[in-house]
Amino acid sequence: MLLLCAQCSKQEIDTPLVDDNNKHELPAGKHALKVLAIGNSFLDDPMAYLDAIVRASGIDRSTLCIYSATKGSTSLEYWAEVCNSGEEVSITRRSGLITMPTTQASLNELLAQDWDVVTVQQLSNLAQDANKLSPHLPFLVSKIRENCPNKNVVIAWQQVWSYWGGSLEISLNDWQNIIDVVKMVDSYDIDMIIPTGTAILNARATVLNTPHGLLRDKKHLAFGVGRYVAACTWFEALIEPVYGVSVMGNTAVHAITDAEQNYSTYETVPVTDENRTLCQQCAVNAVNNPFLITVIGDR
Repeated sequence: MLLLCAQCSKQEIDTPLVDDNNKHELPAGKHALKVLAIGNSFLDDPMAYLDAIVRASGIDRSTLCIYSATKGSTSLEYWAEVCNSGEEVSITRRSGLITMPTTQASLNELLAQDWDVVTVQQLSNLAQDANKLSPHLPFLVSKIRENCPNKNVVIAWQQVWSYWGGSLEISLNDWQNIIDVVKMVDSYDIDMIIPTGTAILNARATVLNTPHGLLRDKKHLAFGVGRYVAACTWFEALIEPVYGVSVMGNTAVHAITDAEQNYSTYETVPVTDENRTLCQQCAVNAVNNPFLITVIGDR
């Protein structure tokens, strides 16, 4: 089954990307990884429980760092403008023990560090609109390639999840529209997809689903299972190929905190020893088949 950047010069916008059919690949077997993720609150959701999964995986955390540059409700256009303007940005370490030397500077300066992976994403309410990719995505990609000293840096695209809309059918239709756009990013020199949205759809098609589609409000992932599935997807997409350790069998769980419960508009489901394997399977299936919904068991 299934941008116009006001401050970017015309010369920068019109410069074509290098036509390179060879995708940059994750440093498999290197057992070391440095990731910079750029985005909005749809980045905070998968990052929230990722470190707990990393800690439970047994990998050497002294060889890893995952940093994020996040600002709520920001699009590709916003980050292209930030990159072009020289505005100062802060990055926050979300997992691992490696400390990058520069954590507050212009985005170009932050990119000019030895990253293995840089991730980008679109604002969720623009994720179904292919017309919003250019010129901002090619501009950002060119700046990442230009500034990062690692010329084999992998540029990854986080595929965001669809809203719930009241039914699995509506959610599935919106997911398909997002997928149609995601398939187009390949032509913008994107090396890989992190299929967070597909993993969430996989989970919605199982007993894990909630009356509001694993959301805590109209857009963001529910505390507990929703965020956990997203974190498992990032682990399986980025960390498993490098360290050879799958998220399957990871013992990390998550009890809903009082703060999370109080912050939630909708229902929450804790991650337990009983449901964590199903959460992990939803993520692994998405990484293996990012453009397909994989039904696991009976709903």
